[in-house]
Amino acid sequence: MRLYFWLPLFVVMAVLLITASLRMPARLLPLFLNEQQVQLSGISGTIGHGTAVRARVQTPGGYLHLGKLNWTLDPLSVLSLSPKVNLRSVWGDQRGTLDLRIEGEALAIQNLDVRVDAALLKRVLPIELSGRLELLFEELLVTRRDVLAADGRLVWQSAAWLSPQGVRVLGSYVATIASPAPRQLVADIVTLSGPVVAAGEVDLDRERFNIDLFIESSAQALDADLAQALSLIASPEENGYRLRLDGEVARGS
Repeated sequence: MRLYFWLPLFVVMAVLLITASLRMPARLLPLFLNEQQVQLSGISGTIGHGTAVRARVQTPGGYLHLGKLNWTLDPLSVLSLSPKVNLRSVWGDQRGTLDLRIEGEALAIQNLDVRVDAALLKRVLPIELSGRLELLFEELLVTRRDVLAADGRLVWQSAAWLSPQGVRVLGSYVATIASPAPRQLVADIVTLSGPVVAAGEVDLDRERFNIDLFIESSAQALDADLAQALSLIASPEENGYRLRLDGEVARGS
């Protein structure tokens, strides 16, 4: 009887406490964030619903600028101890929306719709590329070191290689990504359009990766500069090149 009597009071107190927390000024938000990983300025609104005029996050290749950032925190998710926040950012032609939820030590990302300049790839690749990258995922489950599960598409529109001799147009491509098992990602790559046709599969299984791509030209022959570059990493086959790579994924500390 005593527990039945006190339980409603505890629930009411928890709701009041959460409501008061969500109404706290947004300028206090940096106190709860790792300043090295997330940097916000020009903050207004509340913890539950606010705006940062400028935002950037740390990535393995350096800080990624998000521009103007808006967020809305779901009050019921806080009550269930699984906070869920909707994020929306705009910076020039770069924009993105997603729902972010904390699940223990993992982050569950849902309804991801992000569009960025493919030039950002130079942070992780030793070549200059251009075009527009679109990340369209229903769900991503990640930790600080791993991608546990994924369901979505990566689209590269108007891809081009900025070679030392000039711009080399490649085409438009899509990788459909799924998780047959935990910590395993399989990407099926196809060409949507363009002079350079690529098709194959990328398999990331825990600590190991396997890449099998066939690259050819939709015309009579590949561009000479592109063919020379491919010959350094791929094996020539009839009408094109076969790129096969496998190994272990390099992990940061």
